[in-house]
Order: sequence, then structure tokens, then C-alpha cells
Amino acid sequence: MTRLVLVGAGHAHAEVIREQARRRRDAGRLHIVLVSPHHTAPYSGMMPGWLAGHYDWDECCVDFARLCERSGATLVLDTATGIDTARSQVMLASGRRLDFDYLSLDIGSTSHPPAAEGLLTLPMRPLDHLKQRWNQLLDIVARLPGGAPFRLLMIGGGAAGVESVLAAQYRLTRLAPGRNLRFSLATQGAELIPGQSRIAARLLQKQLEQRGIAIHFGFSADRMEHGRVISDSGETIRTDAVLWATGAQAHAWPKESGLEVDVKGFIRVDRTLRSRSHPAIFAAGDCAAWEPQLPKAGVYAVRMGPVLARNLFAVAEGRPLETFQPQRRHLVLIGTGASHAVASWSVLGWQGGWVWRWKQRIDRRFIERHNGAGNLTRDAVKEKPCQRQHGTEP
Repeated sequence: MTRLVLVGAGHAHAEVIREQARRRRDAGRLHIVLVSPHHTAPYSGMMPGWLAGHYDWDECCVDFARLCERSGATLVLDTATGIDTARSQVMLASGRRLDFDYLSLDIGSTSHPPAAEGLLTLPMRPLDHLKQRWNQLLDIVARLPGGAPFRLLMIGGGAAGVESVLAAQYRLTRLAPGRNLRFSLATQGAELIPGQSRIAARLLQKQLEQRGIAIHFGFSADRMEHGRVISDSGETIRTDAVLWATGAQAHAWPKESGLEVDVKGFIRVDRTLRSRSHPAIFAAGDCAAWEPQLPKAGVYAVRMGPVLARNLFAVAEGRPLETFQPQRRHLVLIGTGASHAVASWSVLGWQGGWVWRWKQRIDRRFIERHNGAGNLTRDAVKEKPCQRQHGTEP
């Protein structure tokens, strides 16, 4: 059988496996193996709603075990650490190796805030690491003594940073009413959500100001120490916890494996989402470097998904590949914590409860499309014989 290995339970790979389920009867001799450390993966669009307490964690996750069960794909619960391109093998943290004929990477991006002893730091990427630290913060805030101040600082003034600090403020003030909670946001730029509508930016800035969230413009965080964050110019902001939502950073192992990457370490792909250096390898979502550069936003991973799916099936069957055409403009819906949201499209901006309901419909539709209905049988996450057939012990 032709072996297609998908590394990463990202939005684009969800579409690949969903397409495999749809065409399962005529999928030919293609077998798909998905490598992911978890059987579920959070959907980025719903994470601020989860922070705000509108959703439970499971409501925000794509159930890849269910997807694999429906499609006949094999789920390997492990973490990729590198690629042996000479042998066409994916190396896993467990020490195993998986052979592939074709490989697709949808591993997202990561974040490396400076280390700070004694200061709780919550990087917003990768999302699956956020849950434990957010629950830790909730526990700390719930136990606060009355009167003692607790300060939370968001580093990052993009859409993710603004939406997340508003969500955090909404949740925490309801968790610990009457406590002395103080919130602030610091961004190295001179404006919020750069690249989006100025109308939307003004609406969001007004939301922050009305909610008592201090804004520090021109603050480029350089290092963190116990109880404070220091900028490269020496400015200091005192805080007890930090949410970190600065620019996406690339995982190191694709470059270390010899794939062609851009100056930031993201995998360079052509118009068909194929690696520019290794034609048997594809990449989509945040980990892919498109020229000209695209924002690291989930909407592009979602839009890449159908094209990636069709091209992976086409390359396995010897058919021509199609090109991905990124949209010139994309809609951004930013929740404000309450049942309210701000929309940004081109130069336009709107706000209201109806925008929040619009966002909810879009987000829930994405989850429902991939998860379907009914209870999942966890047999799908168990190792099947075909996995040992595909894998080679080192």
C-alpha cells in the first residue's frame, strides 16, 4: 500500500482525514497514518471562548480518534522529533520510526517566552500546553485572599493577545468577585491588531479601556524576572502572571532534518503546498512558509485543508496537483469575553452580540463537521498491526 503519514493534528489534516472517510470505499491502496501526542486537538477559533468559560475543553476539540476510526486511518499517539529523508522515515520520541511514501506536516507553530523563575507564564502556543497552566492560574485566583492585588499581563497586541486578555478578564473577575485583580496588555507596536481594520482596532481599544485593562504601547518584552517583565529599553511592568501571545515561532526539527525553510525556520512550500526541497513532503498551516508571507492565522490552515487533501490523494494516484490560492482578505471575528464580539474585514469593522452569535455558529459548525455525532469507541487509539508493519524499530 502507498503509505501517507500525517504529522500533527492540525486543522488542515482534519480535512485530509475527513476526505479519506468520505471517499473510503474508493480510496484505493492508500493507507493514512496520523502521528499526534493526543487523540484530540483544540480548535484555535474557540480557545478564547474556552478561556472565558463559554465552552468546556472537549467542546473545543476535534476528535481525531473518531476521525481516524471513520476513515480507516491509524492513529499513533507519539511525537515526531525529526525526519530521516534518506530513508523516508519519521523519527518519533518513543524511538520508533515510521516509513512513508508521502509525508505531510501540519504541526503549527510554537512560542518561547524568556524563562522566569517564580513568575507563572502561559504561552498561547502550542494550544495543547495551555490547558494545564490555565487551570493552574484559575486555582491560584480562586484561592486569593481578599484585598491582596493580583496582576495579569498579556504580552502581544495582535488579535490573539487582545481576545485572550479580554477573555481572561471576563473569566477571572467572575471566578473571584471582589478580589483586587488588575489586567494590562503590552505590545511592541503603536497600535492594536496591526494589519486589521482600524475601525475594529478602535472598537477593541475602547473595550479594553472600558474594562480597566491598561495598554502599554511600544513595549518590546526582553526578559522576565520574579514579579516583573522588562522591555529592551529598560521599562518595567510588575505582574504576577504573564500570558504570552507574540509572533509565532517555528519548530526546530524540520530545519534540522534538512528541509528548506525560510529565515524564521518555517517550511518553504510551492503553490501546491509541496516542500520546495523534498517533493515527497507537503506542509500546511502555520508551519508552512508561503511566498509572499501569509499571517499565521487558523483561517489559512482551514482554507489549505481541502487543497492539501486533494493534492495528497492526487500525488499518490499519479494525477496532476492543483494550486492553493490564498484569499486577499479574510474575516476576523474577535470575542470580547462577554457574549459580544468585534468583526474586522478589509477596512470595515462591526461589533455587537450578533457578531458573537455569528462567530459561535462558524466555530461550532467547524467542530460538528469533523466530529459528527455519537460516542467514540476508544479502540481507535490503540496500536493496530498495520502500525508495526509501517514502523521500523531503530
